[in-house]
Amino acid sequence: MKVSIIIPIYNVEQYVGRCIKSVLNQSYPDIEVLLIDDCSPDGSMQVALNTVANHPRKDCVRTIRHSHNQGLSCSRNTGIDAATGDYLYFLDSDDYISTDAIELLATQALQYGADFAIGNYTVVGSNRRPPRLEIPTGIVTGNEEIMRLFYREQWYVMAWNKLVKTSFIKRHKLYFEPGIVHEDDPWSFKIATVAQSMAVVNKPTLFYDMREGSITAKSSQWKLQCRIKVLGILHDYLTAHPEVQTDLSISTFEKFKWLYFRFVYYLGNNDKALLNLAYDVICQKRIAPPRRLQPTERFLALHYRMPRQLGMKFYEYIIRLKFKLLKLGITKHN
Repeated sequence: MKVSIIIPIYNVEQYVGRCIKSVLNQSYPDIEVLLIDDCSPDGSMQVALNTVANHPRKDCVRTIRHSHNQGLSCSRNTGIDAATGDYLYFLDSDDYISTDAIELLATQALQYGADFAIGNYTVVGSNRRPPRLEIPTGIVTGNEEIMRLFYREQWYVMAWNKLVKTSFIKRHKLYFEPGIVHEDDPWSFKIATVAQSMAVVNKPTLFYDMREGSITAKSSQWKLQCRIKVLGILHDYLTAHPEVQTDLSISTFEKFKWLYFRFVYYLGNNDKALLNLAYDVICQKRIAPPRRLQPTERFLALHYRMPRQLGMKFYEYIIRLKFKLLKLGITKHN
């Protein structure tokens, strides 16, 4: 079983050599490595090419160059279209993987014929602790259970460190949305709505470098606007695919709404226009007919029945309260 490892490269001169070495040193034999040159202005590609040239496994590497900078989503999409492997593995070029990462994931995926396999990860370079993998090693079957675990944030939204069957990606057209950040959120949401089997390796197979200068480390108004745009993407996807509209998928959509609203509320530098835009999108992008929502989303859905100003005040108050309880450790996201 061949695994295609897709690595977009842009502005990572200091880290890309470490990343590529970790891939070429894999214990798993049957890999192809796709380096997507997204026209970085620094010396990232030269470092990458030098690293490959000096390694015994250099023949498994292909380089694909964009004609102009297109961003992370388009780079991953280029990799999907060019890959020849049975499974795809997305890796950010400032992260790196354990020597046995692909072997562990591929063995688990192959054993169960899973739509995708997922491993745990270790954070380096930061004291932040983003959501981790909270499922024991083994197999999860049935879409309802996979969706339930996604709703409960027991497997993470990040695209990396997931080994995904190529035929599954292409059958469901699981490409990344261009022109935004937080592109992993709709991608993983779509996977959760259609996957029937998920193999789990609850062992760190990836080292996630949360450096302060990276895309994910900085907040900005544009990134908050992208979160609002993602709500529209999720709504359009659910509307176009009524077959994936379930109580859990719609509850998860409603959960994305309040999580994103909370980001805008606390990180938006008191931008009232942006907060109002977020709430308007939350109200407008609603899936009908009403479904049986999970408790938090069912309670928050009361705002839909209220006049706009009152509804927004109610929504703000409940999210502030939930955030305070979360900080006190009294409740969880779900």
